[in-house]
Amino acid sequence: MYYLFFGLYLIFFSWLITKINFLKNSGLRKRSLILLFLIKVMVGVFYGLITQYSANIGDNWTMHSEGVNEFHLLFSHPKDYVLNIFHDDYNNDYSGFLDTTDSYWNVLRSKIMAKLLSIFDIFSGCNYYINTIFYNFLVFFGFVAIFRIYNSIYTNKHKLLLISVFLLPSLLYFTSGIHKDGLIFLGIAITSYNVHLMLNENRFILKRILFIVIGLAIIFLLRNFVLITLIPALVAWWAAAKNNKYIVQTFAAIYISFTIIFFSLHLIGPRADLPRYVSERQIQFIKISRDAGSAINVNLLFPDFRSFLNNAPQALNHSLMRPYLTEKFSLAYIPVEVEIFLYEILFLLYLLFPLKTIKIDSFVCFGIFFSISMMMIIGYTIPIIGAIVRYRSIYFPFLIIPLCCSTDWSKLRFKRHNKKLPQTIS
Repeated sequence: MYYLFFGLYLIFFSWLITKINFLKNSGLRKRSLILLFLIKVMVGVFYGLITQYSANIGDNWTMHSEGVNEFHLLFSHPKDYVLNIFHDDYNNDYSGFLDTTDSYWNVLRSKIMAKLLSIFDIFSGCNYYINTIFYNFLVFFGFVAIFRIYNSIYTNKHKLLLISVFLLPSLLYFTSGIHKDGLIFLGIAITSYNVHLMLNENRFILKRILFIVIGLAIIFLLRNFVLITLIPALVAWWAAAKNNKYIVQTFAAIYISFTIIFFSLHLIGPRADLPRYVSERQIQFIKISRDAGSAINVNLLFPDFRSFLNNAPQALNHSLMRPYLTEKFSLAYIPVEVEIFLYEILFLLYLLFPLKTIKIDSFVCFGIFFSISMMMIIGYTIPIIGAIVRYRSIYFPFLIIPLCCSTDWSKLRFKRHNKKLPQTIS
């Protein structure tokens, strides 16, 4: 019976995405929309099967179980279903906003996922794989939003954008399985798309502001430190868009200013000491990594500028270049190693064959500065390759898209007409 419902829902949502104006007006053909959506659902099913039958069952299945519990609670004790999301399980008076363990805010993200899945369960009969369809339908809007922004910047790059937005392997994999990453990507996309429109329209529109608030709320509730990293990127983007002559200089100036503020917050008080929170976050992950099969060594991070500066090369190396092809944690990491190697080749090709005129756009700079900032935070704090691979996946398109669209691919083609063949004597 579940197979029948899965097929019917898949057909219904494949039809629905061709009828929604936001998706229809994306510049993608109906056939492409359906194919890309089906690819995401199938990858999501594959993700579910892999994690279901792995030695250690994945977090996605734990969240599914919590969602089923919430589903039953909805019909048995609806009042508790509504109110339990506000309960502080640790009795810390809702403190520990940036803590990684033992705080209301840390548990809240799991509760939100459970609530969302419990709503899916009403229509799916608590079936994980049918929920995958609903989940990917939501996340698909984020991918289309990012595509629409870049498509308005890089004209005549349709195929490159199609690949670098929708089909980056780790991004596709980790946003197709039921997890927080896809929804965080959706939140970033909602925020970015509506800020982009507001800047282009050069006026405040209530609907745009509402969507920006929704996007920021999704990020805040599911991974709050991403929101903190997003703030300077949004400020720099807004300022640079108002002064198009000095885009890179504006971003550099604002990021230098925020860096000074970041390392000066301890003067306000210990609760405002963000470098200390980053350092403590690393310590918590080091403790967790003792039971991880892909743990790596990291230098201890202290809450001062010198330590952050000294650890920056290692942080970027871990988040941008690992796992290496020579590392053999398990066979499961081989696709990731190959993916990173291909990105390195792509970067080399960009250095060798850049376009003569590279378009510098405020949103492109926003994506680069924001994603590099997130890569540094991930590299600073996480000593587990498996976690690094998943956490960083949603930031890759902001780096890969500019590389793809700023490389002169025509120079890589073999031009036969430039090569004279020797004449033969008949």
